[in-house]
Amino acid sequence: MAVSKTRTTDRQSQSDGLGTAPRIVKRVLVCRPSHFTVDYVINPHMQPYAVNASKAKREWDQLIKTLSSLDLKVDVIEQEPDVPDMVFAADQGIVHNGAVLLANFRYSERQKERVYYRKWFREHGFRLRSLSNIFPFEGADSLFFGDTLLVGIGFRASVSSCEELAKKLALEVMPLRLLDPYFYELDMAFLPIDGRTAFYYPPVFSPHSQNLIKRLVPNLYTLSEEEAKAYAANSFVTGHDIIIATGTPDRFRMRLKKLGLRVHEVDVSEFKKAGGGIRCLINVIE
Repeated sequence: MAVSKTRTTDRQSQSDGLGTAPRIVKRVLVCRPSHFTVDYVINPHMQPYAVNASKAKREWDQLIKTLSSLDLKVDVIEQEPDVPDMVFAADQGIVHNGAVLLANFRYSERQKERVYYRKWFREHGFRLRSLSNIFPFEGADSLFFGDTLLVGIGFRASVSSCEELAKKLALEVMPLRLLDPYFYELDMAFLPIDGRTAFYYPPVFSPHSQNLIKRLVPNLYTLSEEEAKAYAANSFVTGHDIIIATGTPDRFRMRLKKLGLRVHEVDVSEFKKAGGGIRCLINVIE
């Protein structure tokens, strides 16, 4: 699971523009928030019974409109009434080369979600793969950076799940230890832009994991506490477009534009009441 070769240790690139051609996403899976609420607490963000369902639906509709404007194929799975967190499609697993490796949720409140997603993926022609169900893992704790799969461990995924992922997917997997429960998944603290560029919030990661990130990412930009708590890392990137949450600090927006990214903003304030942002609502399936 170690990085195969050492890369430059630049803390932050001073050059403008993206380092390599960014990945263009073709197809995503999202879940319509027909029954979205917060009625239990499994992360520090969750605000029980505080969700405005009508507003959440309007926010989700705007996100879908924005995704569609970027020429993405948007598939929709319908939410079942007994799984309020089903709307966070990114958590459900990793789709790679036409196969889906489904999540093994740590919390019992979320385990039933997998039943509905397994059915959807099977009916839509995806090959199904599963972990052993011994070690916890959620899809939002996994992000590709180039050919390496980064996995945030400590809260929702374990280092042992990384070993299984490496074997199942035949990929190089790098575990990164998360220390702050406020940033309980990797996609809340690390934002890959292209194969050489990323943003991250250092205090979330162990010293060893910070060093791994610095070795891996040539053009590495640090997020401030204000940017990180505004869900800056939980943005969604495709090609030269990025969707960020309304209310993200201007400094972050300007840095994105300096890199040559077209910035789109969507309000996801209702979903933040459950601890999820834009990237959490989207599973990249092609």
